Amino acid sequence: MKRIVSLFLALAAAALLLCSGVHTAWAAGPMASNGKPYYIMVNRAQSTVTVYELDENGQYTVPVKAMVCSTGRKGHATPTGTFTIGGRWTWVHMLDNSYGQYCTQIKGNILFHSVCYTKKDPSTLMTEEYNGLGAPASLGCVRLQTADAKWIYDNCARGTKVTVYDDADNPGPLGKPDKVVDHISEEEANGWDPTDPREENPWREILSGREEDSSRPGQLPEERTVSYALMAQSLYSLSGEAGPVDDAQALDWAAGHLLLDGVAGQDFDPSAPITRQELVAMLYRYDTQYLGRVPQEQGSLERFSDGDGVHAAAREAMCWAVGTGLIQGTSSGALCPADYASRTQLETILRRYSQF
Repeated sequence: MKRIVSLFLALAAAALLLCSGVHTAWAAGPMASNGKPYYIMVNRAQSTVTVYELDENGQYTVPVKAMVCSTGRKGHATPTGTFTIGGRWTWVHMLDNSYGQYCTQIKGNILFHSVCYTKKDPSTLMTEEYNGLGAPASLGCVRLQTADAKWIYDNCARGTKVTVYDDADNPGPLGKPDKVVDHISEEEANGWDPTDPREENPWREILSGREEDSSRPGQLPEERTVSYALMAQSLYSLSGEAGPVDDAQALDWAAGHLLLDGVAGQDFDPSAPITRQELVAMLYRYDTQYLGRVPQEQGSLERFSDGDGVHAAAREAMCWAVGTGLIQGTSSGALCPADYASRTQLETILRRYSQF
């Protein structure tokens, strides 16, 4: 009778783990080495892939890479569970008559692969599908930026374990990284994935003129940074207030609505570049003080490697930006709060904000 009760309790515990948001491979502790250098975790609820390597005790506890992804859309859900990587192919003809690049088998016809192309040709990217990365979109496969798909193809050998799970509260220890290009406009679309490593990829030249995520303060050319005056102008335009204004008028408007609190001191220079945390703080004040909204989402900064470097005056704003997805961090899990904000980053953040 005791054995029957014990068996029932064990089955009940297993059922609770399966029904919870916790990935069962980690439920009883980190996985021990299976002879492969990496273990891959796919969080469907956060559209994020995290790759772990072995620690000194031979367990997969060290996160080394995070990737934004798209898993299966409604009616085509990517299966959850733990699987073992099988075959790999440079190109695969997909069920919807498109083509995926750098394909690695998770289970059956469920693969890691790039965003789809109309032909077996890297210059025929389906741009709208690239733009959809970061949310469910596939027929069950795990779509990635081309460079990420190639990384798995090149580095994760047959036999590597993959766990697919749901955790809506935590994308993983490195967070959910941004795409290399947040949104490819019609004018920018050239048929290529921005991350494709081929020499002939036109994005190589385009991106060489843009700052990298890891740029430190002072490294960006002045014309590519966001000044306090430009941020004030951007928020004024966002407000829909009547008529165009010059920088001085925009700054007076921002100061009048307390958007420059803690910024416009005695030595305030409106033409000076603004940091990422200061930009977010101004937007937060605009949302809560000018629009009068009550913040609905508060994220945690603890999962970012430099989260404790956020200034106390900007901490609440950065938690809000992380919680709402305005700021997602870099692929290395950093926020770079003290870096100067670039105009590309401003455009990305305002685009996301407009979708609230």
